[in-house]
Amino acid sequence: MLPGEKLGVIEEFIPGDGTYVEDGNIYSSITGQLSINTARREVHILPRAHQPLIPREGDIVTGEVTNVQEKTLTLRILQIGDAQLSTFFTGVMHISDVSHGYVKTMEDAFKAGDIVRARVISTKNREVHLSTQNGKLGVIQAFCVHCGNPLIPQRNRLRCVRCNKIHDRKMTVDYGKDYPPLVKTPTLGEV
Repeated sequence: MLPGEKLGVIEEFIPGDGTYVEDGNIYSSITGQLSINTARREVHILPRAHQPLIPREGDIVTGEVTNVQEKTLTLRILQIGDAQLSTFFTGVMHISDVSHGYVKTMEDAFKAGDIVRARVISTKNREVHLSTQNGKLGVIQAFCVHCGNPLIPQRNRLRCVRCNKIHDRKMTVDYGKDYPPLVKTPTLGEV
């Protein structure tokens, strides 16, 4: 079926996915295959083209923090659910969406380079708004801002494995558990 092709009338069928109604007639709104559910008297179109993977409200996304300001951060979204993206999207988070508790500044919870799991709470005006107000959302991998080495959980904070500096982050309850160990590429001076 092609967009605009007549599929039936509303007295006969219930319009389903991939259809629209105009003047009592049901038409195809997308290119695809006609499917009729005879038990429910519903007609819909199965899309022929693959729908692009884009962040939608309610999705859990994973990405890298690219910019941290006092009240906001920017996240380069690299994964939606378990699906890796071939391109990336940019998401933003306001300080009020970090935690249910008080957060003084965004830098108290996140640093540039952190890998973060977040929920999409809105896509209004084509802008992806994010939240980490859940124990399973927040930083899942991080590196020391002083020496660049991996951070490991120690009570409710993170500790650098090399310089032993302590770092605060809004980390997940499963920080570092579901992901491969952090590996830092050595610099020329370390080789």
